[in-house]
Amino acid sequence: MEKYPSGRPKSLYAIWCAILLAIAINSGCGNKPAQTTQPFQPGQSTFWEGELTSWSWPLHFHLQVSADGNQPKLHVVTSRPGYAGPADHLEISGNQLKFKISTEEISFTGTIASDTIIGAWSEGESNSWWLTMHAVATPAFMFTQQHPMPPLPYLVEEITVPGSMTRPHLAGTMTRPAGPGSFPVILLLNGQGAQGRDSENHFHRPFLIWADYLTRKGFAVLRCDDRGVGLSGGTFKTATTADFAIDARACLDFLKTRNEVDQSRMGILGHSEGALVAAMVASDCHDVSFLVLLAPPVFSRKITSMQQSESINRRKGADERQARLRAEFLEEAYRILETNPETDAGKDAFRKYYLAFLSALTEEDRRVLGFPAGDKGQAGIEKALQEWCSPWCFFMAKFDPADSHKGITCPVLAVFAGFDESVLPGPNTARLATLLRSGQCPDFKIHVFPDFDHQMRRPIVHASASYPLAETVSTEALDLVVSWIRSQLPE
Repeated sequence: MEKYPSGRPKSLYAIWCAILLAIAINSGCGNKPAQTTQPFQPGQSTFWEGELTSWSWPLHFHLQVSADGNQPKLHVVTSRPGYAGPADHLEISGNQLKFKISTEEISFTGTIASDTIIGAWSEGESNSWWLTMHAVATPAFMFTQQHPMPPLPYLVEEITVPGSMTRPHLAGTMTRPAGPGSFPVILLLNGQGAQGRDSENHFHRPFLIWADYLTRKGFAVLRCDDRGVGLSGGTFKTATTADFAIDARACLDFLKTRNEVDQSRMGILGHSEGALVAAMVASDCHDVSFLVLLAPPVFSRKITSMQQSESINRRKGADERQARLRAEFLEEAYRILETNPETDAGKDAFRKYYLAFLSALTEEDRRVLGFPAGDKGQAGIEKALQEWCSPWCFFMAKFDPADSHKGITCPVLAVFAGFDESVLPGPNTARLATLLRSGQCPDFKIHVFPDFDHQMRRPIVHASASYPLAETVSTEALDLVVSWIRSQLPE
């Protein structure tokens, strides 16, 4: 889809957007006077809806203020599966609204009227669109049937884990039973990719569901925005899995300062890459009393990618030649990342290989193998190269998680899913059992739900824009985790 009107230079289009935005901010957009809204009140939640020519589905802004009047939070979602997540650098001054979604290189500046938000939506340095959002009722698809609604039978507190000279502050939510006393606590660690504290996945917020369920069962729970996401400081794109482990350890240190926390009963629940981070922390920190690992990747990144590739080949119908091409690419790509430092020279070596490999592929090969299609142009290629040459990729290409799993000194529950294409249960369950037996783990249990997907639920088919989503996390998974944790904790 054309992002700019035919024949209009991109630079001129961006300039006109800037001029129109300045006029809008100073005059209330058009000839109408600006309508200043009342300050947002504690507990207020507001929805707006609009459309962008650059996105396939309508956008929704969800602006909310916590009941204790803390800093507002804003989520941006589409009305069909697509981007969903928290905005960062949110500023509300009078009727002016500004925010970024740094991980997507998106920014917005606009004016709030009584029932509209009008402003400029920008992607990257030069792509801008005029966007009008209209106030709407709460969209039916926004909350699943599991979504907790007030009044809640527990306490909710917005917290900040202080930063340091080498680590950013982390913003999060802590929930705990309403009664007096100290409680066992569980730190939630989310999976790969930039995510907020609720681990947003389309309309689903799995960590919100986990926190709600665990807190109702008597546990205190802490979940935080990733560094560089939402209200947390720092930059996500430069972070590695080792950095996330440092952040997780800081969260545990923060929990030790809380009177509501029983320090003898501190655990971690990690999902996907978060499960790997949990293992890294537990192998180095004997304050952890138990681990719950959901879909934990146990092999090196190269082997995990190879395993994923076999499953993806079957689903996409790749023929024998295309399957061989994918395997050859992954083998050489990870060899280059593993043997080169994260320097300009190392990135150039990968770039040369990537471009040479790409040039030999047909459009059909690109589609099946997941490479940028020809119509994406150089921008699509550059985006893929940024991802491959990120600090995270260089780190993971060299990192072997075996030592972390061998070093775990607390009980472990590992849960896998039969339909999981990201972490295949067969090879990962066998290797995890071997590593835990050969290491320091005193007791472990491995369970496979044969008909679940990576999110620990039965696979969902997205059929329409207004479907009510029944399940974010399966009840069986929730019950299994709570039952096992209780069996590990002394009365």
